[in-house]
Amino acid sequence: MSEVNSVENGVEAVKVVSFSDLGGLGYQLALDTYQRPYVWSKQKIEQMLEDLKAFKQKSKGDSPKDYYFGSILLHRHHDEKKLFVIDGQQRLTSLAVLYAQLHQTLPEWLRFDFRSPISVKNIQQAQKVMQTSASNLAIELTQDLFARLLFTVIVVDREDLAFTFFDTQNNRGVPLGATDLLKAYHLRAINSGQKVQDEALQSHCARRWEAVQVSGEKDKRSKANDFAPELFHYYLWRARNWRGNDVKELENRDELFDAFGKQSLSGCQSGRVKLYPGGSNQWASSLALLANNEYRLGLNDLHLSQSAANLPFALRHPINKGAGFFLYAEKYSALLNAVFHDDSSPDFEIQSMKRLFSKVVERLSIYLQRLFKLAVLTYVDRLGTDGLFEFSQWLNYRLGAIRLEKSDIRWQTPIVFLRDEKRNLMDVISFAYEPSEVIEFLQLKKVDKIYRKDKDDEGWQCVIASGEGVHGRYAKALADFYGVNNFLSLSSVISKSIEETASASI
Repeated sequence: MSEVNSVENGVEAVKVVSFSDLGGLGYQLALDTYQRPYVWSKQKIEQMLEDLKAFKQKSKGDSPKDYYFGSILLHRHHDEKKLFVIDGQQRLTSLAVLYAQLHQTLPEWLRFDFRSPISVKNIQQAQKVMQTSASNLAIELTQDLFARLLFTVIVVDREDLAFTFFDTQNNRGVPLGATDLLKAYHLRAINSGQKVQDEALQSHCARRWEAVQVSGEKDKRSKANDFAPELFHYYLWRARNWRGNDVKELENRDELFDAFGKQSLSGCQSGRVKLYPGGSNQWASSLALLANNEYRLGLNDLHLSQSAANLPFALRHPINKGAGFFLYAEKYSALLNAVFHDDSSPDFEIQSMKRLFSKVVERLSIYLQRLFKLAVLTYVDRLGTDGLFEFSQWLNYRLGAIRLEKSDIRWQTPIVFLRDEKRNLMDVISFAYEPSEVIEFLQLKKVDKIYRKDKDDEGWQCVIASGEGVHGRYAKALADFYGVNNFLSLSSVISKSIEETASASI
């Protein structure tokens, strides 16, 4: 162990230490509650083994060489007598699995507890990869290997400084994303000074976050996939920021962290979340003036114990630090699943909208699909499922006109669609009290001529009839959905069908 540098202001030491000598730092190495799961893939484990084997071959001889494994950041917690790993968990875990394979035991100085099923799955996968190579490992990766694996170890004694490093440190492992940082930030915000209660609440919130991570499309749901970045990037950030005519795309990780981390509200007690009135989240559904001049409130049905999708939040409400953030994220991952991915929903409006999405909307570009899903999420959040199918048909009608008019749809297309209108569709939905307000807005711009096109344009008619290309595939899917043979009459047929849908639902 050689000391390279030592600085003040909370940094105890910066040392170069071998893997074998990490036990000489005073305390056992452990993981704090805000650490993300172990996520190294099979490919990364295989690459690490190949790199180590190549290193062993090169370092044979009288003067064995050292292998530098990057830096690790540790927070020394004197009360708990532990060194919490802030940065370096992925590499240390991978090496610990290898150490156990070669020594049949773990290092005494390592006390990593993994609560996440994602971690358990990936650790078991790493073990299998190493067991497959067991015979070669025993010969090529001798037990003295770990004395040659070096780290730059940074030890800090303040949690706030540790988190600053955690945010900015760049290592050779899997890069930290904004949602990883948000999880850590809000777990740390659960700090009432009651240690037992805080740790229990942090554990509850961590499990809720894991439920968010494995949400999303059924064929993509697995413990190895993480839905949180998609949820925050494509839905929650856009729902909160695509307002008025100043519509722009999310530019970087810092912007996302700022919106859902630094701008969140503090002041509530741990576990307590401030609620705001408005829209579908009002406790009362009706108000009656009685003959004796008193008022009577009719309360909404409450289903809070059944699904996080029913939690009384709104997309654009302020977010409370700590537990409020996790409940907010869980609500909208659950709501997306309920609307788009849960096949068991008995709601006719949801079933019909999903059928339109799978048969028609999925023939749009991915950028228009995401805008469709965002608008539907905002609609259901504000107005419930009343009129959802009629709304989704008119929304598809407007987005489909863009698909038919343009051959090249890019990421800017939804932004232009929202920004160039006199009113932003997302704002219209967010401030609506009746489905008719949103539907009438979608009907304002007449796009019938785009569907009819020029009847004398034989080339266009051939494209539509063939069902090929981006225009043809969408047009054919739309015609099949409404049972129309002649695409040129589709505009009037769609309008009539939508009106019949609205009349039947009244």
